[in-house]
Amino acid sequence: GCTVPGGDPSPRHSADVCALRARLNSRPSATAVLQAACPVPIRVIRLPVTDFPSPDIVSSLGVTSVHDIVTRHVRLMCGGTVLSDAWNWYVPSRLTGEMNRLLTETDTPFGRAVHETHFHRKLLESIVPEPSSKIVLENRALLLRASDHAPIALVVENYTPAALKSHINSD
Repeated sequence: GCTVPGGDPSPRHSADVCALRARLNSRPSATAVLQAACPVPIRVIRLPVTDFPSPDIVSSLGVTSVHDIVTRHVRLMCGGTVLSDAWNWYVPSRLTGEMNRLLTETDTPFGRAVHETHFHRKLLESIVPEPSSKIVLENRALLLRASDHAPIALVVENYTPAALKSHINSD
């Protein structure tokens, strides 16, 4: 079953977090899950990145250097509502030139840009933070290329309360 720590007394909130977790675990692309509940196209807002990936990220992605990885920090929006704040560390050498162009030059969601890899998601960790964090669920996962199971990305996705709604208002 799905247990939600943090002492949230609302059983409805717990059920919503468990339902979101189940939906996210059932699909390789988190964006596709969020899009299913948003009546307008999900927008990606790219945020500045200044830090290098940590040694554990380098190791998880099976590369030798931080220079083998590109970091992408984004907010996924339904209209004006933030659904997720996500960090994505990906390996450009395991993607096509067109995929890399989409990721560096456009606001295309990662899952949409790399869908031709037929990637699957390996969930590493799913945490329900304390209610004061304003995040209802944090997922950490590796995205693996279907052809050889090589890791193409490590993602940390922080979902806001708005992501819990089964049909998100796009206001």
